[in-house]
Amino acid sequence: MSNDYKKTGGILDWEDARRAAFTQDVLSVITRRPADLLPFEQVREKLHLYNLSYLGLEDVPLDQIVGSVGRYQDFTRAFFPRQDKLQERWQRIDRLISTGTGLPPVELYKVGQAYFVRDGNHRVSVARQHNAPTIQAYVWEYETRVPLEPDTDVDGLLCKAAHAAFLEHTDIDHICPDTPLELTQPDGYEDLLYEIEVMQQSISTIEGRDVPFDEAVKVWCKMHYGLIIEIIRQQGILQNFPGRTEADLYLWLRRHQEELGIRYGRSILLKEATDDLTRRFGEKPTPPRQMKKMIKQLAGSVGELGRQLAKSIAPGTRPQDEDFVAAQLLAPIRSAANATPPYRFRGTTREEWKTWRAEFCEKLWDLLGVGERLYPQYGPAELEPVIEERVQVNDGLWRELVWLTTEEGPRVPAYLFLPEEASSKPLPAIVVFPGHGTIAQTAGLKRSYQRANALELARAGFVTLTMELRGFGRLDAIGHLQLDAAARLVGRTWYGMLVHDGMHAIDYLLTRPEVDPTRIGATGIGSGGALTMYTAALDDRIKVALINSYLSKYVVTSLNEEHCPCNDIPGILRYAEMGDVAALIGPRPVLFVNGQRDSSTSLTARWSFAIVHQVYRLLGVTQRARLIEPAQMGHYFDCQLATGWFRRWLV
Repeated sequence: MSNDYKKTGGILDWEDARRAAFTQDVLSVITRRPADLLPFEQVREKLHLYNLSYLGLEDVPLDQIVGSVGRYQDFTRAFFPRQDKLQERWQRIDRLISTGTGLPPVELYKVGQAYFVRDGNHRVSVARQHNAPTIQAYVWEYETRVPLEPDTDVDGLLCKAAHAAFLEHTDIDHICPDTPLELTQPDGYEDLLYEIEVMQQSISTIEGRDVPFDEAVKVWCKMHYGLIIEIIRQQGILQNFPGRTEADLYLWLRRHQEELGIRYGRSILLKEATDDLTRRFGEKPTPPRQMKKMIKQLAGSVGELGRQLAKSIAPGTRPQDEDFVAAQLLAPIRSAANATPPYRFRGTTREEWKTWRAEFCEKLWDLLGVGERLYPQYGPAELEPVIEERVQVNDGLWRELVWLTTEEGPRVPAYLFLPEEASSKPLPAIVVFPGHGTIAQTAGLKRSYQRANALELARAGFVTLTMELRGFGRLDAIGHLQLDAAARLVGRTWYGMLVHDGMHAIDYLLTRPEVDPTRIGATGIGSGGALTMYTAALDDRIKVALINSYLSKYVVTSLNEEHCPCNDIPGILRYAEMGDVAALIGPRPVLFVNGQRDSSTSLTARWSFAIVHQVYRLLGVTQRARLIEPAQMGHYFDCQLATGWFRRWLV
């Protein structure tokens, strides 16, 4: 087809095209449909595109052109112009097309069913405004193992990239060509790879020989993945989960099975996990459900939509100005946030891991401002413990209010819970760090999202100690943000001081005859989860950890409107991301719990967990590091999961 498009009776108004660009950007907030072009270089890198062949001159559907080599920020997904600097050239081409003057073909790269503009972005843009169905193009095609569709967005590209890397690593599309395996979330491929590696190790152990990886892939496909997919098909489960693939449901079933296993402390049959998942989370696409979902999306988008609309009608205000200023403001931070940090573990041996861990722990100690590097373990003489009260909570369970000296100046209160069994034998103990709250909440004296976690874990048979945070409860004479600001002036932080308190809390537990010193755990939610992470990273006496509602990325959490600045460790991103810090806990067992309905967490938890998982994989203990994201869980401490996890590793 030629480029002599239908005349429109006049020159297409540039301002109409700019308003159309704005409209698409605003509607994308509501519809969640992609508004941005795909950057070709990123696609080529992530999908490992190498082999290129020339297809010749073709008529290409305009709606399949979804990306650009170098101008992907200048146009929307429908090629509406976003930048005023494009006006002169855009209008010149518009005049030529409107007067019937032909234009040379554009140049495109083809990847799967999607096309990317190599040359001719303005011509494609004007052709779209004239409602032309196709455009003539010289086309070059890249081979790809992962199909790319025209509706793929940037998030979808990440998923395609993870899929391509998984195929390259496992060669599963060649070994098991009849096994459809594609996920809608990129992090899941790491879990599938882990399963195959476990399968390889298991077969090697059983048969007493080194099993090649490709053999393990074949066995996994046939005896594990394939069997579960067959169950999914026979029971018609997928219809209850619209928008998901069979591989998604397989992985969700496996994760749900693991969650139930920890929660109930026993092996869960796959059928049990399947029935429970379908009963609790299955969603049939009925009109009322779809309407409810749309209303929820609209409600969540009102703020952003209103802001964009207000900008569009303000005199002399361009729709992109505020976003441009925001990007400029974040520009000095972006390079550091996007770069691979110096303390990302890159080693391949245990000796390299030991060296990395020792050096990183020293750096983290200084960044937090914990105190003197040569940490002195306190005994009774230094702690000066005073038991203010001792109360029987219920049959055999006692609660003590203890005051401790953790450093020069402050005396810190803590509740110690002692189960009845502690009178006859030493028991495992757990330090329960409060979140933004008080020990009255963790002790069950006040209702809160902490769900009386210190009390409930003691009822489950553990000695528990929960220490008041500086700036809260009995220590609230100065607020925690004021303390943090003052501490930063002398090279310390609020978190650093609390880690210092937590380590001395462990000192106190070691003075108690009711405590087994070789079986100590730590847990908490929110800032309590952060304290668990930092203290476990720096103190090897913590043998097991559970971090509730904290794992994410520093740069992501810092931009959350509900974020508390006490979480921002000065200079941390110059050296590490949160996943790097969490990896210091290895090889000790650690469970991360992030509820999917918890607004304080984000999808970046999987990204950070992948960093943790790599370290545990090197150490040969991948089963000790787990991330669970309960679908119905909000921001509260899950005592049942915590009990199951600590019983697994401390009892």
